[in-house]
Amino acid sequence: MAFEIVDCHTHVVAADHLAYPLEPRALSASTWVRDGARTAEQLLEAMDGAGVGRAVLVQGVGAYSYDNRYVADMAARWPARFVGAGCIDVEAADALARLDHWIGERGLQGIRLFALAREGPSWLAEERTFPVWERATALGAHVIVTILPHQLDELARVLARFPAIPVSLDHCAFATDDPAHLDALLALARYGNLHLKLTTHALDAEVAARRDPRVLVGALVEAFGAERLMWGSDFCQIFDRPYGDLVDLAREAFGGLDAAARAACLGDTARRLWPGLRPEAS
Repeated sequence: MAFEIVDCHTHVVAADHLAYPLEPRALSASTWVRDGARTAEQLLEAMDGAGVGRAVLVQGVGAYSYDNRYVADMAARWPARFVGAGCIDVEAADALARLDHWIGERGLQGIRLFALAREGPSWLAEERTFPVWERATALGAHVIVTILPHQLDELARVLARFPAIPVSLDHCAFATDDPAHLDALLALARYGNLHLKLTTHALDAEVAARRDPRVLVGALVEAFGAERLMWGSDFCQIFDRPYGDLVDLAREAFGGLDAAARAACLGDTARRLWPGLRPEAS
């Protein structure tokens, strides 16, 4: 495989809990912080062993809530390997100031809008949050959205409101393992600014259901194009096997694509959306 693989969705947790105290949100998935936490150094070692060149460090809300210091520090320490995406409380009175701090002062290149709501709507499409989108654009920050399938209508409204803002959707909104949810996701392909992050969650679900992950990949590429699809491991929230196994699963899942499409999904799309991942940036 001649191209450099980019992992667009990773999490890291510091070993030093005094310097970087945990501030876990009340999420059921936060058990990964206790049982699977890995440092940036451990991620680099795993990437080197698996042939992955660069990665996006995504703020682990389950570990640190809105304290993005560890992600920012690690991205600054290894700029040739990492870019960082932070998370802010969009509903806070100082949301714009927080965004200015993390993007403008601390050098993070993306902002994660963690709008996941177990039931009902979230704040994602509420007009009062639109200044955050506008400021992120002004700062040149890439926007990541985290939601569940029932929130796809909310996302559609925001995509229509901000058609010029490139958006990445975490974990394909966890919508790929249910036919109705998948149809709703595919319908969003009409918004040209939406990009999908296909992660281990979805690939594992295909394997568990005895379906070929290449079929799902093919459907997503057919709808969105390879230039709007990218792979993420979800290291270290996925911690039940070595990192290399996650990479091997991705290679297999994207293996049915032609060489150009495979290179896009496993690296080129992420590099286009995240300039800091490009070789010339380092």
